[in-house]
Amino acid sequence: MCPEKVVVRIPKRAKSIKKMAFKDDGIVANVLIPDSVTVIEESAFFYCTSLTSITIPNSVTTIEDGAFVCCKGLTSITIPDSVTVIRNDTFYLCPNLKSVTIPASVTEIEDNAFCHCTGLTSITIPDSVTKIGDNAFSDCTALTTIPDSVTEIGTCAFSDCAGLTNIPNSLTKIAWGAFIGCTGLTSINISDTVTEIGGGAFSGCSGLTSITIPDTVTAIGEGVFSGCTSLTSMDVSQGNKVYDSRDNCNAIIETDDNLLVCGCLTTVIPNSVKWIGCKAFKGCTGLTSITIPDSVIKIMNDAFRDCTGLTSITIPNSVTEIWSSVFKGCTALTSIVIPESVTRIGDEVFEGCTGLTSITIPNSMTKIGYGAFKGCTGLKTINVPAGKTDYFKELLPEELHALIVE
Repeated sequence: MCPEKVVVRIPKRAKSIKKMAFKDDGIVANVLIPDSVTVIEESAFFYCTSLTSITIPNSVTTIEDGAFVCCKGLTSITIPDSVTVIRNDTFYLCPNLKSVTIPASVTEIEDNAFCHCTGLTSITIPDSVTKIGDNAFSDCTALTTIPDSVTEIGTCAFSDCAGLTNIPNSLTKIAWGAFIGCTGLTSINISDTVTEIGGGAFSGCSGLTSITIPDTVTAIGEGVFSGCTSLTSMDVSQGNKVYDSRDNCNAIIETDDNLLVCGCLTTVIPNSVKWIGCKAFKGCTGLTSITIPDSVIKIMNDAFRDCTGLTSITIPNSVTEIWSSVFKGCTALTSIVIPESVTRIGDEVFEGCTGLTSITIPNSMTKIGYGAFKGCTGLKTINVPAGKTDYFKELLPEELHALIVE
């Protein structure tokens, strides 16, 4: 027999609700808090699964970290205007929380505050909020807007917020993975207040079609737009002194090093590019072919990883190194010739290329990384120079020795 749900009335003289006061409680459905209480302490209602309703009076000025973690029965809450900060993990993993009222007194929302509140359909972030922490709204799929008052957001702050349609114009830095998996973003305006875009910031934003980098941006991390499968237009403002999109190439290039940082479906790699950067085309599933010019000397980690539509690619004689996981997961790639200029290929470089049937390895090769051909289930021949079978047996794992052909 299920225990009867109860209502708890906190004594009128109480000053706080103590740490873990209702931890793991399965029968308390409602708590009446008197206006004598000023603090709800850390994890006070941690895993209080039967809690469905609670009214927090205006006397409460502090709600400490993790106060309502895993309150899976909680459906709505109003935060009083006496509170200025929503602390770490406050409503972490409250999947049935549908409505939250945040007052204009709040200026900061800390790490994981609403992380995994997947049922949240009604929430407005007021204009008073300027700082949002790591994972604060991660997986809040119904969230649609962020106010322009916000200047700072943390790592993965809005990851997998599929309903989000804009980013604020007031940001100074876009953190690592900030908008990863925000599939509702189609066209964004990165304002001229932004100076840095962290790695993977827009990774997996499959609805994004165009992007312009303003001249204020001086740092762009790896894989910023990896997995943006609809992206066809990339441009850098002409006034930018660090990056450019020379020759209308539809790519982002680090000017001084001639390093291609990000590419997309329509990228034409200019003849001046020397490096293809880490994760430059990662997850560009619609890419079927691309020409690498003979100016390129190195292809860096994960550059074409998971480009599942890529059927062929020609590596020019200028390339000396192919780093780790460059073609990992390129399942449509059927054959590849590694030119004489290449001396080493990295770990897992062709791992999971299930369509690959043949590969030609040059005499110049001195190192083949661990697991370079792991999971290449269709591989039938590894072509090597005459008289070099024994040499390549030293470089390749024993299970591939039978595929070596001179």
